[in-house]
This record gives sequence, structure tokens and C-alpha cells, in this order.
Amino acid sequence: MRLFDILSVLYEPINKLDNHDHLLSYVQPQLNPDGSCPIYKVEGERYDLRQYAQDPEQLKNLVDLLARLNRLVRWIHLQTDVLWFGIYLRHGDKLVKYVYNGEMSKAEFPISEEYLQKSINTRVIMEKQHYYIPDVDAHDGPYYRCDAKVKSELCCPIFAANGEVIGIFDSEDHRKHFFDDKIDFIGQKVKKAIEIFLEDHPYITQSDNFTAVID
Repeated sequence: MRLFDILSVLYEPINKLDNHDHLLSYVQPQLNPDGSCPIYKVEGERYDLRQYAQDPEQLKNLVDLLARLNRLVRWIHLQTDVLWFGIYLRHGDKLVKYVYNGEMSKAEFPISEEYLQKSINTRVIMEKQHYYIPDVDAHDGPYYRCDAKVKSELCCPIFAANGEVIGIFDSEDHRKHFFDDKIDFIGQKVKKAIEIFLEDHPYITQSDNFTAVID
């Protein structure tokens, strides 16, 4: 698979007649008292991404961003059969899930020393490197487990042009060593395509949130 093929999924025009407003919110599970995601999930409140759009123009850009990223994560599922794939963006001291394909999950992850020992997502953005766990059951170290069925996980940082991390993507599967032969595709080509796409998308370039993080 070429980088061009992945970029074409992101840059293909959006049909303006389609209604993508349903992507602006999603259901997250009821969380444990400490804010962690339970292994056995019950539907909780809806998480609304409109809070990250300060005006109508930014909301329009947000819908465009969500439509294109949502198309990508579903395409990745079709290409690889991966069971869960999500893209998160950084807002100050937290990671926010923007789009995903798979079971419902926690919407936010704190970026803090405390969560560094609890969450691979937090570890990836704070340490600016990818983490691959081929066999969760054999993993020796901190691990945030929100699905008992997950057996392998690949999580990668998303870099801005200046080298700062503005987000991550996380992928999980119920099969051990699932990503062994997919590191080049997901960990390199998909990662590069997302970085290229976000670099000049107006939701990113015209937002004070991201300017504050990456400058």
C-alpha cells in the first residue's frame, strides 16, 4: 500500500449534501469512580466535540475534519481487519478522542505523570514514541486495560511539523501479534498520512488550542 493511496482517502472531496453532524458526539461508557474505563461497559453520557469549536467557521472545519478522519479509520478497518482504531488530539493537558472504529471507550486521557504509569496513550504523547505490545497477557509493565478481549496494541504519536506531538492514534485487536506484519503500513504510512493531512487542515491551523500547544 502506497502513501498516496492513504492520502487519497483523506483528501477525496466530502459530499456537501451528506449530513456528518452525527460525528460531533459519541457515547462513552460509564466510568469508574477514579475516571478509568471499566472492562465491562454500560452506556454512559454522550461526549460532545462541539466544545472544541469556538465559532461557526471552526465548527464547519471540525465537521470536515471528522468526516475525513472517520472515513480513514473505517478504511483502515477494511484494509487490515483491525478491531479498534481511534485518533486523539491534544488539548492542553488532556488527550481527546475525535474519531474511532470499534467498541465505545473513554473520551479523555489526562497528560500527567500519574497517568504515565496507567495509560499507554499518555505514555506515547509524553515520551514522543510509539509503543507496540504484541501480547498483552505477557506484557511486563504498566498497562491500562479497558477491554478484557484485547490481546495486542499499537499506539503511535502524531507529530506537528515543528516536532511537537499534537495527538496520537491507538489500535487494538483481540489477536496476539496482530500488528507484527502491519507495522510498516499502520505505524509508518498511516502515521505519515495523518501528519501530512493535519498539518494544513484549517481546523488545526485556525485554532488557538493547537497554536498554544505546538508553538
